Amino acid sequence: MRLNRIAAGVMALTGVAWMVTPGVSSASAEDSAIPHYQHIVEIMMENTSYATILGNSNAPQINALASKYGLATNYYGVTHPSEPNYLANIAGDFFGVQDDNQFYCTPALATTDPYCTGTTVNHTISAPSIADQLTAVGKTWKGYFQSLPPAPAPGNLITSGPNANGPYTFKYPSNGNALYASKHNPFLNFTGTQGALANMVPDTQLATDLATSSLPNFSLVVPDQCHDMHGTSSCSNTNSLISAGDSYVGTTVNQIMSSRTWRHGNNAIVITWDEDDFSDVGVVGTGCCGANPGGGHVVTIVITNKGPIHITDNTAYNHYSLLRSMEAAFGLPRLAHAGDSVVPAMTRLFHLARD
Repeated sequence: MRLNRIAAGVMALTGVAWMVTPGVSSASAEDSAIPHYQHIVEIMMENTSYATILGNSNAPQINALASKYGLATNYYGVTHPSEPNYLANIAGDFFGVQDDNQFYCTPALATTDPYCTGTTVNHTISAPSIADQLTAVGKTWKGYFQSLPPAPAPGNLITSGPNANGPYTFKYPSNGNALYASKHNPFLNFTGTQGALANMVPDTQLATDLATSSLPNFSLVVPDQCHDMHGTSSCSNTNSLISAGDSYVGTTVNQIMSSRTWRHGNNAIVITWDEDDFSDVGVVGTGCCGANPGGGHVVTIVITNKGPIHITDNTAYNHYSLLRSMEAAFGLPRLAHAGDSVVPAMTRLFHLARD
């Protein structure tokens, strides 16, 4: 795949393309009630239901944050499994993807590539994401990935197929022990960002960016599968996974809140889960906002830098609501389903910056 050339061409056009793309909606009064934010850091966790996290003694730090800051008590994933939820989270749609196959997969590759089995729709998408929107208006974004595969030597980058390397690797360090998984890196799925290697970095870079006041406007922090509560062959015990995820969240939140960047302007940290634990797959009532059945009931916490202000919000939200809210916070129009009339903005939770 000619990712760099494709990405460069799309990025050159992005400044005007998303403003004329069908499904892009302008701001409403509800969006205008969300103040302008300088930085939003989203931490994406995995496959754990709301009922499993709230009150769980293995997650004391997450529970403390939920009782101290903003808690969305009626928030849902959009669908199952993981990959489409990550797409929905940054672009307002899952574009027909209903599997965790590699980002380059097409129906034509379904019978020839082992990582594309069962593919029914293209997994590389030309629609814009919030990253494209931010780039178009001179703002910045970055994905911080724990256990990100090392960058290949110059000239040795392979962007598709079973031998893909760097962030394009299907699973790392191996398929059997998948700490990093490309299905949790949605920037690979979009033509505007899949070649942006400098924006897909190890999560250890977060500390450096905070220390040097280089935090981008939007950050997506993705723990590896031993720390996002998903699990893989080297970490499969549920209680241990929840405990490890809780520690990761606590450490990351403390790191951000201890920085000088956090103290200036309006900033937020969002902790959410892609979907629940699959216990209610296909059951009506496990989604909202036009996505029903959805991806199940999950915890979502919004922390702002204007002090500990606890609020519980029982409005029905999902990943489209979060995207809409982040777009409003950055002064961007709404993409795809984030602009649907049935999708509410998370105004009460993000409005805390004005309280």
